[in-house]
Amino acid sequence: MKHILSLIAAAILIFAAYIYQFGMPAGISALFSDKTDQTASGQQGGAPQANSGRRARGSSATYVTLADVAFRPYEDTFSSIGTGVAKQSVTLVSEVSGQIKQVMFEGTPQVSAGDVLLQLENTSQRINVEIAQANLSQAEDTLERYNLLQSRNSGIVTATSMKESESAVAVTRGNLALAQKELEDRTIKSPIDGRLGLVEWEVGDFLSNGAEIVDINNTETILVTFELPERAMNLLELDKDVFATTPAINGKIFNGKIIAFDSTIDETTRTITVKAEIDNHEGRLWPGMTFEVMLRQATEPLAAVPAMALTWTRDGTQVWLAEEGKVRAVPVIFRYRQDDTIWIESDDLKQGTKVVVEGVQKLRPGASIVAEETSPPSSDAPSPSAE
Repeated sequence: MKHILSLIAAAILIFAAYIYQFGMPAGISALFSDKTDQTASGQQGGAPQANSGRRARGSSATYVTLADVAFRPYEDTFSSIGTGVAKQSVTLVSEVSGQIKQVMFEGTPQVSAGDVLLQLENTSQRINVEIAQANLSQAEDTLERYNLLQSRNSGIVTATSMKESESAVAVTRGNLALAQKELEDRTIKSPIDGRLGLVEWEVGDFLSNGAEIVDINNTETILVTFELPERAMNLLELDKDVFATTPAINGKIFNGKIIAFDSTIDETTRTITVKAEIDNHEGRLWPGMTFEVMLRQATEPLAAVPAMALTWTRDGTQVWLAEEGKVRAVPVIFRYRQDDTIWIESDDLKQGTKVVVEGVQKLRPGASIVAEETSPPSSDAPSPSAE
């Protein structure tokens, strides 16, 4: 008997040490907790605890929160980062060599096509033009005299002499045109309208043939090249409106349109290269700026409901439709999500119909419901899925 008592005492000590070290086992704790709850419930007259999706007192109805179905378009937005360039940009290169005689501008002004930018030393070229003009005048006088003599049938001018005189006129005319071209090349002009870049050349510098003189950018329109995912392919069309922002000018949205896009999808990035032009008539945009370009497309009106209304089953997605105090499960096709709103498709959903957004876990087809104005406690409310 003493041996049995010793074993019992040892077991009690071991159990006490276990509880002290690890705490009360979950099963035993729950047992005591249930008994305590039952006792407390009996003391309170058997009042049921309130929770989300609770049963209505004296009935089998479930408390839920409802939301109206609203049909509205979903605005699908794609955005991408690109760098702006001038729509027309040239690097002016010298076609001749010579000493700079005059610089016709200061700073980086706006210029028009044909404006003179640099004047090179041209004394030799002007002399060559004068010589060519004199030679042409002499050749033309000779040809005119031959024609006069031939008209008198004097027989002095032979057919060969006439041809040589005509050839001499043609050659001297060509020499004059060449001399004039060389003289014109000494005057360097802007080929396009635009703004000049920085110029390092000064009066007295020697300009070599092929030397870069200045960059000229026509920035009335800025071109931006960017990439869009392949799922945006159906939205692409020429002249489609786009919107652009730049961190250089906060709060300003610039309008533009698509002018070109690639005919293939990049196999590595799975994107399409798109080119858009942005209106810059105010002159606030510069080449080299970073732009975020946005392309928007509104869908046909779809059923829009809170995201918590959507539930997943082994057969797909569904919502609970409330009708005359009861619910039924309606299969839907999930289309889009924006923040806490989803857009879905179903023939059973009409404008103004109501769906359950809280308390959906307690529902069964045909279940009776009681709609509440305020949301049930959040402990039973489903968390919206991460997009």
